[in-house]
Amino acid sequence: MKFGLDTFSHRIAFALGISVLVHGLLLWGPNVRLPHFKSALPPLVAKLEALPAAPPKHRKPKRKPQPAAQETAPEAAPQAESPPQELPLAASEPVAIAASAPAETGQLAANAEQAAERPPLPREAQLTFAINKGSGSFRIGVAIHTLEIKDGHYVLQAVTKTVGLVRLFKSFELTQFSSGSYTQYGLQPEQFLEERKESAGTRSNGVEFDRAAHQAYFAPGGEKPLPPDTQDILSVLYQFPPLANTEIATVSVSNGSKIESYAFEITPNEEIDTALGRLITVRLHKMHAPNEEGLDIWLAQEYRLFPVKMRYFERNGDVAGEAVITDIRVSEEEGARSDAVN
Repeated sequence: MKFGLDTFSHRIAFALGISVLVHGLLLWGPNVRLPHFKSALPPLVAKLEALPAAPPKHRKPKRKPQPAAQETAPEAAPQAESPPQELPLAASEPVAIAASAPAETGQLAANAEQAAERPPLPREAQLTFAINKGSGSFRIGVAIHTLEIKDGHYVLQAVTKTVGLVRLFKSFELTQFSSGSYTQYGLQPEQFLEERKESAGTRSNGVEFDRAAHQAYFAPGGEKPLPPDTQDILSVLYQFPPLANTEIATVSVSNGSKIESYAFEITPNEEIDTALGRLITVRLHKMHAPNEEGLDIWLAQEYRLFPVKMRYFERNGDVAGEAVITDIRVSEEEGARSDAVN
């Protein structure tokens, strides 16, 4: 059989027909999406919380978190044009945060002599992020983080997946799991696991932190000395070192296969636009050598210093992708710390 493509006009007509068919499938074809995520958490409520005022910045970095000498009450947030109100808690359904600009709040620490004490973590929380390609708004995936704290022990999980048409061409799923103690110093990881599922197959790794022996044990084998301030790549988003009195913060981070020391430049009071409105954030910029991958993290001052945006850089400096918050849900009850458990 011949298709009659021997003339230039026939080739043009054939190419136009294929183009119309492909565009028709994209516009009117079935919309492939992941199943809707159903939270296993009990009813949650959204709250804006002011943090204490910031001290003048000093250049000497601090590495290890220290307990504050005395807990101080946060200052009340000044009112914006349309201040957000605490949302009523429904009897059987969780309440989502309204996508409106929150009121301004104070900054990071009470005075120059105190380290900034991170706001207490809630007993349960769920954060949802849109994963975008580059620095644009082309959505390629979704990430859902869940946190649960009970009797001084925490479990933190993040699941990231490709969605929509992108999933047809590149299926990807990343599951990260971090667990450990929740103390007066915050999250202290004891175990981190990571599993990547791609078209080429599944890869996994993990690490156990033996803080008494100061050793990290990796799966499937190997061990290394464990710095006392070590976090994993998931817990560090929710347990960053004190941010007061310094322009640079350092922290040891494990990705499940190694431990590295990261230095972050700190920029407070940077405003960003999100689905929740315009947020006042602390920006953390990972300092790195040329030809190394980079990372920026934005922590929301209105929302317990939760992460609300992450930006990933290629080795050549181009933006590889971004994760931007679309929803935050928290329980009103604070997580119980291990030093407060009888």
